[in-house]
Amino acid sequence: MKKSKRELVLEEAAKLFVEKGYSATSMKDIAVRNGIEAASLYNHIKSKQDILQDLLLSIAYKFDAGIKNIASSKFRKEERLKEAIKMHINVSVNNQDTTYLILQDWKHLEEPSKSEFLEIRKYYQDTFRDLIVEAKELDVVRNANTEIMLNNILSSLRWIYNQDLYDNVSKIDLSQFESEMLQFIFSGIEK
Repeated sequence: MKKSKRELVLEEAAKLFVEKGYSATSMKDIAVRNGIEAASLYNHIKSKQDILQDLLLSIAYKFDAGIKNIASSKFRKEERLKEAIKMHINVSVNNQDTTYLILQDWKHLEEPSKSEFLEIRKYYQDTFRDLIVEAKELDVVRNANTEIMLNNILSSLRWIYNQDLYDNVSKIDLSQFESEMLQFIFSGIEK
């Protein structure tokens, strides 16, 4: 399916935000990157804030849909934490530029989008935490501090979308990547 001009503009804007940072990227930069006049850009986009909101909320909702699907899914309870990690890897790898923006650029969101983003992020972390507690109760992982486990897992995955590190991720087969990350994460917490 062919992408709309708006979708193409958003993709290029995300790349520019990664390269230059949100604050340093101008609407003119975005127009030039897309090969259109700055005035024409406003036919597709209202503002730079509109772009950031669209990018960050769309990636937040991808993570949100993934974690909700796993939490209420047919997966065996013993497998749900692993499935959540695999989902996080998959969303991150397939949306690297946009996912990178969740590290810092969310701070530039204006209300009400900022509150919406933070609410989605909180739900995601709370659900991930619940999956860890469930895995502990099922004796799938050892009974360590849940907060340390949560932050360790999410921090272990965060490098995937760090602009200075993720270039090498695209050279790894996704199934191999998932398998080895799971092995790495669980070798420290699995019984």
